[in-house]
Amino acid sequence: MDSTLIIIVIGIIVLIGIIVLVLSGKDKGKESPAKSEPAAEQKKENLTHKRFKQVLSGNDLQSDMKAEEEELLTKYTAGTGEGINEVEKLLEGDPNNVDLLDWLAFMYYSNNNIDKAIETYKRALAIKPDNENQHYYLANSYFKKSMMAESKKEWNEVIRLKPNSKIAKNAQERIDYLSSQGK
Repeated sequence: MDSTLIIIVIGIIVLIGIIVLVLSGKDKGKESPAKSEPAAEQKKENLTHKRFKQVLSGNDLQSDMKAEEEELLTKYTAGTGEGINEVEKLLEGDPNNVDLLDWLAFMYYSNNNIDKAIETYKRALAIKPDNENQHYYLANSYFKKSMMAESKKEWNEVIRLKPNSKIAKNAQERIDYLSSQGK
């Protein structure tokens, strides 16, 4: 055999050996399904471990809960309906959380549940009435329901709250559009 051919054969054998080692190494860290704990037990153990670490480190449980809320919200995909039940449950424990109310209203809106979006934006604005973003999206919700007078009122509130902002400019453009349509 030619020396070049021998080197190629040895290279292929070494490459196959490396692939076998890499693939077998991936499975070593995994337990068989029969040995693994049920998911609920594992989750409970993780929660207990997490709380223990919080006590030892002096971390605030509220800040960890806030981080979990933010993680849930950043994973939201508009129009799928996912996450709505989770945010509703979070609000049961913190019914005046304006950020959660804002997200829930957005989730309702993006899932075409406009009545619930309107209700939720109103709830948030009852707590914090000077939130121009919520007034803007409440107006958009009204617009989607063909409630033009209510839309204009909310867009005007955006302009009153933040007259030189981009959102106020958008609100004015929407008001101008409705006026040009005779509405």
